[in-house]
Amino acid sequence: MALALASVSCSPTYDWRESRPEGSTVTMLFPCRPSKVERTVRVAQAALVMQLHSCTAGGATFSLAVVDAGAPGRVGPLLEALRGQAVANVAGTLVPLPAAAVAGATPHPLAGRARIDGRLPDQRTVVEHVAWFAAGTQAYQATVLGTGRVVDAPTLDTFFDALRLR
Repeated sequence: MALALASVSCSPTYDWRESRPEGSTVTMLFPCRPSKVERTVRVAQAALVMQLHSCTAGGATFSLAVVDAGAPGRVGPLLEALRGQAVANVAGTLVPLPAAAVAGATPHPLAGRARIDGRLPDQRTVVEHVAWFAAGTQAYQATVLGTGRVVDAPTLDTFFDALRLR
C-alpha cells in the first residue's frame, strides 16, 4: 500500500505552481506550465490585443485571458463582451454563481463568477467555470473548461481562490 501511495504522489494529476502571467498584474496558480498566445479581438468596433495563458491537466483546460480596454469607460463593455463570447463559444447556458472577490481587483458590477453548461461543435458536452474581473483598464477572464466531465470543487477552489492582483 505504501508503494501505491508513493507512486501516486510522484505523478500528480495537478502540479500546482505559482504563475505571474506576462502582460498582466495577476499572481495565480496553474496546475501545469501555461503557454502564452496573443491575438487581436474585436470588441465594440475596437481591435484589442488579447493575451491567453493556458494549459491542460486532468482532462481540463485552465486559462487566463487578459485584454486592456484602453480607457476606463470601455472596461464594462469589454467584460460584457467576454461574458457573451464565453457563452457563445460553447453554445451554452450561463448559471451565475455567488460572487467571489479577487484580491486587488477594481470593483465592477460586471465582475463575477459563473458556470456555463454547453457543447463544443463536435457535440461533446462541456462545463466551463469562469471568473471575470478588472484592474484599472485591464479586463480578465479566468476559466476552467472540462469536456465530458465536471472538474471537482477542490480543484476549482485552488484555481480561483489563488487569483490575486499585485
